[in-house]
Amino acid sequence: GDEASSSPLAAADGGGGASEAAEPSGATCAVGGFASDPVRRLAGLLSEPDASVRRRRLREALALGTAASGCGDGAADLVEDFATVLDRSSAACRRASMLWPRRGELAVSFNGGKDACVVLYLWLASVVAAAALSGAAEEADQPGSQTVIFFDSANEFPAVRAFVSWVVRSLGLHMLAVENSDFKQGMEGLVNSGLRAVVMGQRRGDPWMDKVDVFSTSTDGWPAFMRINPIIDWSYGHVWVFLRALGLPYCSMYDDGYTSIGSMDNTLKNPELQRADGSFAPAFELRDASSERAGRISKSALTKKNADAVGVANKTNGNKALRRQDGEEIAVPPGRSANPGAAAPCGSAAQEAKVASPHCSPTLRAFKSAAAPSSPPPRTAAIAVIGNEILNGKVHDVNANYLCGQLHSRGIVVKYIEVVPDDVEAIARCVHRMATRCDFVFTSGGLGPTHDDLTMEGVARAFGQCLVVDQRFHAMLTKARQSGKTEESSGGGSVSACGLARQTSAEARASAHQKMASVPHTAHIEWFDDGNPWPLVTMRNVYIFTGLPTVFRIMFERAARDGRFEGARRWVSSSVWLDAEEEEVLDALQQTVDEFPFVEIGSYPAAQAEGRRRLNISLEAFDSEALSAARVCLVALLPQGLLVDEGDEG
Repeated sequence: GDEASSSPLAAADGGGGASEAAEPSGATCAVGGFASDPVRRLAGLLSEPDASVRRRRLREALALGTAASGCGDGAADLVEDFATVLDRSSAACRRASMLWPRRGELAVSFNGGKDACVVLYLWLASVVAAAALSGAAEEADQPGSQTVIFFDSANEFPAVRAFVSWVVRSLGLHMLAVENSDFKQGMEGLVNSGLRAVVMGQRRGDPWMDKVDVFSTSTDGWPAFMRINPIIDWSYGHVWVFLRALGLPYCSMYDDGYTSIGSMDNTLKNPELQRADGSFAPAFELRDASSERAGRISKSALTKKNADAVGVANKTNGNKALRRQDGEEIAVPPGRSANPGAAAPCGSAAQEAKVASPHCSPTLRAFKSAAAPSSPPPRTAAIAVIGNEILNGKVHDVNANYLCGQLHSRGIVVKYIEVVPDDVEAIARCVHRMATRCDFVFTSGGLGPTHDDLTMEGVARAFGQCLVVDQRFHAMLTKARQSGKTEESSGGGSVSACGLARQTSAEARASAHQKMASVPHTAHIEWFDDGNPWPLVTMRNVYIFTGLPTVFRIMFERAARDGRFEGARRWVSSSVWLDAEEEEVLDALQQTVDEFPFVEIGSYPAAQAEGRRRLNISLEAFDSEALSAARVCLVALLPQGLLVDEGDEG
């Protein structure tokens, strides 16, 4: 791990302790502060030598703080037993401080989350209390200088990173920042540097905690260190009683509807906290603790069983899309009017969301209040077409069009298509944004051995990873060159094996193979048993395809064979042909759109035929009954004499 001076935070060894000047200002990253020295107050409660008196004082302080601050429904009922739980956790911290007393042997893992805050404050207060109980008055007066570990990544929420920096500065902590590395890799370096124990904020309900205790050694295959879990038996309610009743600061994202914060690509606001007006209640108001992780996205399928905060925008007229002030299309949650009386002010919490809700109708038009259908929301996709040749018009892209048709026919809603230049940062930004918003992301182009083949590097950077050479992939490329197989027959990259064989330099061929076999560190490589030697490379929900149209189609068809791209329901459609201009049917269209929020309705002018103005109204939905009802409604609302053909359902 690197010292924090080399971290983007650049805030280690803040020194000076808590002060008014250290409080956050402006667009605050924290709820609460250190000006009143809440950590030292907690240390004072924990330093009472008589256990019964200590627990009584803890109960009194918690009860008073709960009544004053509000900690959610049922918080007052937790106080009686929680004082004992808190005291036991403090005892575990005091014990650990005696077992690993030397600087550098023990660190607190601090990622800015609510549990990490609890553990950090509890640890600091307990160490001060232990010093006071042992009579070490000088040590009891210094709650700072503790070493903390922060595993930073490219996907970290800016608010979390800012909050960690602020806490480190405010408490004068010594931070080791481990950048763009997973926990295991980071721990290997730290253990090699002398670290022996880590205090962690894990609880029983967290993944992989069923066989872990307060003091547990690392598992086989990991570097040897002791995991200290002082709050392992705490509940979700205990966490919020501790933080709010004792006036301890936490990241402001928890007051915006997040209950469990991971990285930007796997975290949404908790749908259980969404209010009737579309805003979100704070995390401490969550009533069902079992839903704590409802806003976290599983690695296997983004957005499944999750909802996110969605911006509120003005209802627009006609068939225009809803847009935020930044111009990006948004969706409105089912059961919400697109204009509930007034537009949310710019910068308000209602306009913060940047992720289209998977529970919304695929249409982006104004919605009338209506009950959401009981069926699961449609899965979504985005397509990134990569290449300067597309942007300068030298090559006409057909892959996105093909993919849109294939996905639509399977019940997948394509939300975005973006054309990106041959630039690593541009590719990374695009892929990261798409991956956090959709179930599937497909890239087209930028694979191969030349200088402008940058897709793999861009995808890796989108997830904060490096490229590594896959040895099986490399061996396959070498074998393909030797056998003279071409890309058309194999479904591979953007150059043929024969083309590589014609390179005059063996060094150039080796370099080409190495680049083409380089993939993101944790990418998944699928090898199909279909006689085609080329693999399919995916990075989480991102499918990395070549730009050559014939090979692009082969790659999609191979991946689609197992049904992974099948939606839960298929589209049904209908159309109505009118002898009209769009302006003549605006009212009928808008009323139908408002009445049927889960039917997608499009208006498409066509050339005149037989002296008539032709206007096609297209209706699509996943629910055939809703589709039929919407068509009947539209026809009934149309002015007389405009209907040419009601079309067919399909």
